[in-house]
Amino acid sequence: MKRYFSPTGAALLAASVLLAACNNDTGSTELPGDDHDHEHTDSAGRLVFTHADGAHSRVYVHDLESGETIADFALVHPATAVYASPESRYAVILQRDDDQVEFLDNGIHQHDDHVHEDAPSMLAFTLNGVAPTHYRVNGEHGALFFDGDDGAAQMSSFQLFSDESLEAGGVLASQTLDTAHHGVAEPLEGLVLASHTATSGDAADGVTVFELHGDHFHDEGELGTACPGLHGAATSGLYTVFGCQDGALLVELHDDHFHAHKIAVAERLTSVLGHPDVAELAAFSYPGDNLYVIDPEAETATETDWRDGAVDGGGAAVTALAQAFDAHGEHLLILDSEGSLHVLETADWSHRGTVPLLDDVPAAGPAPALAVSAAAEQAFVTDPAAPALHVLDLENLSVETVALDFAPTGLAWTGIAGEHDHGEETGEDEHDHEH
Repeated sequence: MKRYFSPTGAALLAASVLLAACNNDTGSTELPGDDHDHEHTDSAGRLVFTHADGAHSRVYVHDLESGETIADFALVHPATAVYASPESRYAVILQRDDDQVEFLDNGIHQHDDHVHEDAPSMLAFTLNGVAPTHYRVNGEHGALFFDGDDGAAQMSSFQLFSDESLEAGGVLASQTLDTAHHGVAEPLEGLVLASHTATSGDAADGVTVFELHGDHFHDEGELGTACPGLHGAATSGLYTVFGCQDGALLVELHDDHFHAHKIAVAERLTSVLGHPDVAELAAFSYPGDNLYVIDPEAETATETDWRDGAVDGGGAAVTALAQAFDAHGEHLLILDSEGSLHVLETADWSHRGTVPLLDDVPAAGPAPALAVSAAAEQAFVTDPAAPALHVLDLENLSVETVALDFAPTGLAWTGIAGEHDHGEETGEDEHDHEH
């Protein structure tokens, strides 16, 4: 089913998945009869999506229960990506090209045994640092890595925060590193595993352990096992996996120290995904975009066919544009270079089905974004070329499509998770930056 929408027209959607937008310079639109202080026992959540248009760039908030876009705000700079905070109350809006990060409160929060639904608002503070790029979530903590600039002698750094620290108006702690490089910081409970390199400008090649002490970190030293070409990280239980030029670096928290060793793979691994309810981790190679299932207990990496024979117009195997676990970790979703979404069952990593979504995936311009709901069996995919938003029902793989009047740059689901935790955000490895 396809519905059409104009951002200056009336709201389109009575269903919980349809999208609208508004042109309002005050930053919010009050719906008729809406006092922005509803109380419910649950909520479908709110989509936050961005539009990059220079000085006219904006961020929009769409309420999935009412089917209305309830707020939009001007952005100081165009967003390059948007993610959900660790507990999904806030949108983390990266403006990588302008060295800034802004935050949006979606207005939905849990209070005792009910849910408050207030008006969305932009937080008063921003994070500043050179080239904010990789964002990782594990449990209640998020870590944002700033690449820095070796030419300007501005070192890499990372910021650690939680929903509670954002509500209080700040971060938990920050750390500046010794060199500038394209890297990642993986948050653990009371610890952060951050990439390092000996020389600014070189690829990351190892991991340093930082322990949180109040509002600052202590450097606890480097792991003894190297990881040349380090790119991408994820955690499942006591295991953290980093992608390396020669396979996967498997890091296990054992009492008060780490065991680190390699799982050999013949390709470079650059995108790693984990989910708290899935024992294995998923890792993608670059440039081949082949999928390897990492079993940390067995210490194995098994190549798994996710394409099910899909090829591009020239007959070559399709590549992966974006990937994510669903809310419960039952499925791995992979958007391919031809615009189809592949759904894999994580119980045995079999191919459940392929859903065609995008008619055109141009090489230049905004890349499609993939987000999942933590409150319902839904996934969302932006279609910048159409432009449109596609909403996938994960139970029956049916699709609703909403036409937009502009190309969306980024997309995040925000709200309160249902019975299962929504797991770990992995949007930073959507192949939208250089490896």
